[in-house]
Amino acid sequence: MADAERERREHLTEVGRLAAVGVVGQLLTFTVTLLLARLLDAEAFEAYVVAAAFYLLLLAIAAQGLDKYALRLMPGKFDRGQWQLAADLFRFGVCRILGGALIVGALAAIWAREVREFPADTLHAVYLCCLFVPVAVLVNFLAAVLSATGECVRAAVATLLLVPLVALVLVALVVFLPLALTGVTAIVCWGGGWLAALVALGYWVHRTWTGSRRGCESTAQRPGWRRASLPFWLYRLGMGVVAQVAVLMLDWLQPSPAATGAYAAALSMASVAAILAVATNRVYARELSVLMEYGDYRAVNRYRRVRLLWLVPTLGLFLAMVFLFTNPLMELFRPEFAEEGGTAFRLLSVTIATTVLLGVAPTYFKYRGHNLLTFGTLAACALLQVVLLWLLVPRLEATGAAIAYMVSMLLMYGSLALLAVHQLAELRRGNPGQG
Repeated sequence: MADAERERREHLTEVGRLAAVGVVGQLLTFTVTLLLARLLDAEAFEAYVVAAAFYLLLLAIAAQGLDKYALRLMPGKFDRGQWQLAADLFRFGVCRILGGALIVGALAAIWAREVREFPADTLHAVYLCCLFVPVAVLVNFLAAVLSATGECVRAAVATLLLVPLVALVLVALVVFLPLALTGVTAIVCWGGGWLAALVALGYWVHRTWTGSRRGCESTAQRPGWRRASLPFWLYRLGMGVVAQVAVLMLDWLQPSPAATGAYAAALSMASVAAILAVATNRVYARELSVLMEYGDYRAVNRYRRVRLLWLVPTLGLFLAMVFLFTNPLMELFRPEFAEEGGTAFRLLSVTIATTVLLGVAPTYFKYRGHNLLTFGTLAACALLQVVLLWLLVPRLEATGAAIAYMVSMLLMYGSLALLAVHQLAELRRGNPGQG
């Protein structure tokens, strides 16, 4: 009992540190977005948010799911001392990610120039995004590897804190030098943050890898890795489309001049809740990997309950702040955003808070290999979102985009969470001696 209580305290301490890093990092990101919304004119800010949405979509494509797959496979191998296999997967992931990112970046740049015909400022910002894609996907992969070794806090510091901190410093330098601040220079500032994170993660991974160095000399590859990582890629790609398609559709349909910027601002603030999941899910994914390696499903359920104990009141406080101060928060960006994006901000906040609460369910099904269920649900909800965007954006603008996102995400996460709870109950009954 004493060991279980000590384990619980250590777990909550690590989660608390991750949540703190995530919240501070999101506040820095919010500050950068706020400064850019204030300092850029409407056209330049729209160029920035469209390029940023395009960039995040490219990351989902170029990552190929290998960061998520590494976090699924490596923790259990580290726990068993299988350093050879972990080193082989590391080399395989780095080579495949860099090759894929270069191809994706080149094709995206060609598409943006020859097919989409963006305005000049947006096109130049998109070009820079394509250039930084290899850096960002490598950062995410190294963060997953570092988390798999148990250093989740350092991984979060690099990706969630260091990136926006460096971007904020660079934006401040551009303003005070002074240089011309445009959508293009804003993307350059974020690229500087990703480069700083790459250096930090490379150093920390090298220092933290405690297994046999002989494993790093292997050149063996497991052909099954390509097939096994595919579900993680498809899921991340689908979620990337779901997250960014609203911004791209608003830019395409152009319901009003401020709609795209207002929605982007609302999404930026609502994502304060999402950062709790981004910051802490690596530790839960690592623990889930180890527990499933040993088939301890009672412990899986125990960790789920512990997660809810701190997450429910935290999200409740966040939603209370959102509903009390909706207009003042939106007006921080631009006064007109309060009217355009206030309702969207509330809807997105409720949606993201709910998906954070239920966010372990999709990870659980991916780790269990229930790909047809996971992808079938995601595909159906993504299609529903696109249809709703097409119908609602011309009439309701940013609010319509938020409704489309809310309906699709609540349907997806709610159904998967109910199925996960039911399946865990059956597995616990089938393994009464564990836990």
